[in-house]
Amino acid sequence: METFITNFTLSDQPRYRILRHFIFWLVCWLFMGFIYSFYYFEIAFSSIDYFFSYLESLIYLPQHIFLSYSIMYFIIPRYVSSGRYWLALCGVILLILITALSSPVINNTIILPLRQTFQVPYKNAGLSIFHSFIGGLRGSLTIAGFATAIKLVKYWYLKKTDNEKLEKENLKAELQILKGQLHPHFLFNTLNSIYAMSLTNTEQTPGAILRLSQLLRYILTEGGDHTVALIKEIQILNDYITLERTRFGSRLEMTVNIGGNLDNHIIAPLLLLPFVENSFKYGANEMLEHAWISIDLQVENDILKFKLINGKADTPAENPNSFHIGLQNVKKRLALLYPNAHELRIMEDEDTFVVSLNLGLLKIKLPES
Repeated sequence: METFITNFTLSDQPRYRILRHFIFWLVCWLFMGFIYSFYYFEIAFSSIDYFFSYLESLIYLPQHIFLSYSIMYFIIPRYVSSGRYWLALCGVILLILITALSSPVINNTIILPLRQTFQVPYKNAGLSIFHSFIGGLRGSLTIAGFATAIKLVKYWYLKKTDNEKLEKENLKAELQILKGQLHPHFLFNTLNSIYAMSLTNTEQTPGAILRLSQLLRYILTEGGDHTVALIKEIQILNDYITLERTRFGSRLEMTVNIGGNLDNHIIAPLLLLPFVENSFKYGANEMLEHAWISIDLQVENDILKFKLINGKADTPAENPNSFHIGLQNVKKRLALLYPNAHELRIMEDEDTFVVSLNLGLLKIKLPES
């Protein structure tokens, strides 16, 4: 039943369009016939009067159809949709005047001769052309206004639906672009780490390559999904941290504190990794000695609280633009996936760099498949 109603109101299939137009004009004819019947209540009203009231409604119906369809299928698509509103207004006024002027013509050439032929009394037989024009104007505006309002509501709804679809497609496309930027950036940094490791400690290089393969497998198999289990995302963070710890050795002082209810939660993949990646590349990697990083991740009442603090070198990074790539990407992804459901603060001074993120895990906005 719901599908039929949707098709009846929105479908452009000929059978549904013909059906809804037929029902609309049938209702208009019955309504106007009922209204016209009140003209005869003050005189000897009979079944023939009732019949003629609906006959008059049927005779006047073409002028309503002409005005309604002229506005809906000529004025709106030709002028309103293109933004030529003054031309649209002038066209509507002209069509209304033409339609209203046809009312006294119909009254004097068809209605009155019919009633005289069948000797049906008509209390407004002496109706002036002006009053007949005003009556036609009122009736045409009523029916055409109602039909045009329905058309505009439908047009607005379809436009809104198309915009929502376009927004979702843009969201998916933008997320794919951001992921495409993240993967090469991440891979480049990690390969650099393994290369540096191979120069100083060849025994640990195979293990690092194995961890890198696990990270790449995660990116290729799960990184393309809209969501992943939070526990998997944390495992990838741990793998990456272990890989970097091996490279830095005793030169790095690092604390990682992870707790809270981690099970049965999902998160957008590769959302936290850019923060950790930057802390190594532009924090620990730039410090000649006493490099340090602190990571705290807690989940409380479906809120993920992530805080990362790392030391900074006295001299700025060689490529500050590269430093911002990962952070800008993750900011955009947070805005797209967690609108009004995240609070990100990034602070830095001469010695430290701080990232603080509160994330509503249940409020992720997923693009439709």
